[in-house]
Amino acid sequence: MPIKLLHQVGHNSNWNRDSFEQDKIGTGLIYSPVHTLSNKLRDLPKSLKETSIFDPQFYLPSSEKPKFKSYDFFPNTILGEQGFNTIDYNSVANESAKRCISFQVENNFKDIVIPARFYEQLNPKYTEQQSELFVSPFLNAIRKSGVLGIKEIYLTVPITSHMLNIQEYKTNILNWLTSYPEIDGVYFICQFDRQKKQIDDAKFLIEYMNVIRSTIEADLKVIVGYTNTESLLYSLAGQDLSLTIGAFENTRIFSLDKFVVSDEERRGPKARIYMPKLLNWINFEDAKLIKEHSPEVWNEIYTETDNSEKALKLTKSPTFNNPILYKHYFQTFSEQLNKLSALDLISRYELLKNWIQESLELHKLIDNINIQLDKHGDDSHLIPWKNAIEIFKKNHL
Repeated sequence: MPIKLLHQVGHNSNWNRDSFEQDKIGTGLIYSPVHTLSNKLRDLPKSLKETSIFDPQFYLPSSEKPKFKSYDFFPNTILGEQGFNTIDYNSVANESAKRCISFQVENNFKDIVIPARFYEQLNPKYTEQQSELFVSPFLNAIRKSGVLGIKEIYLTVPITSHMLNIQEYKTNILNWLTSYPEIDGVYFICQFDRQKKQIDDAKFLIEYMNVIRSTIEADLKVIVGYTNTESLLYSLAGQDLSLTIGAFENTRIFSLDKFVVSDEERRGPKARIYMPKLLNWINFEDAKLIKEHSPEVWNEIYTETDNSEKALKLTKSPTFNNPILYKHYFQTFSEQLNKLSALDLISRYELLKNWIQESLELHKLIDNINIQLDKHGDDSHLIPWKNAIEIFKKNHL
């Protein structure tokens, strides 16, 4: 069964939509309220919503982000001026669930998503509280809506890297997931605090892949949300799997920060270009340096698309509000995933191993021309990736 690729939609959602509709990249989109007003979602073409899903994003129920106020089911909205607190929300949980399910059904999204709260710290009552406030009310609303058995039901499971390190915690969550016969799949969200844009922790990757695999083996479908390039490795976890791509970093790396109202001004990120042969995004100015001063190395590391060529011909580096480098990423990354998707699991491992080895060798070519990539664009993640797939292969494949 081929791996599905979903666009994790953020700001400038038309970039993802263009990529999906015009370039035929991906199988659908994941829309979310923090980025999109409810009336904008209602106005989307029926054909687009029928291939997409809606993530209600109850991760921070007290969020005061403006767009959440346009959704009458969001916890902080439904409680009004008093704001969210667990005790008061318990009294309106059923009404919140009813409204949220109605919104998803009326808009005819492909699947139904049950939200969950995000806990940054280990919570011994994680499953009990998720069940009481969200799962049970939502399943009741789903039964009453008449879509049970017609649309697939996904349960959001937000976790952290710390939770993955505790076997008892993981076992408890898996037992919880499999206790609901109405649930068809799981929508995983995992926060991993890091100093670099790429994940360079082999233990985390192994543990997350183990959880994904165990969930699939329990006959549940899996969507892995908010992933960056490391999602290539998750392809080893099973066949019935959906992975995600996003434009801005906050759709490729999960953090509660984007749900918090802040007065801080944030500078736009420097332009980066995804280099599939390097398995990383590198600073666009560094890429131009290599192209100009060492064309022979550039020819070895570069993967051309129409969008990357447009970017390279600009007199100035594209800003973060220009879609061309993101669309280049959508295209090149989806091509990598398509190659993996066509293979069985052991062949995926072999291809990933070859890609990582090739990337290490290409990074040596860059070192040899004395151009140093920054810590976010270098090869420091590749050995942990190699170790992760070797150990996972030994244990499972």
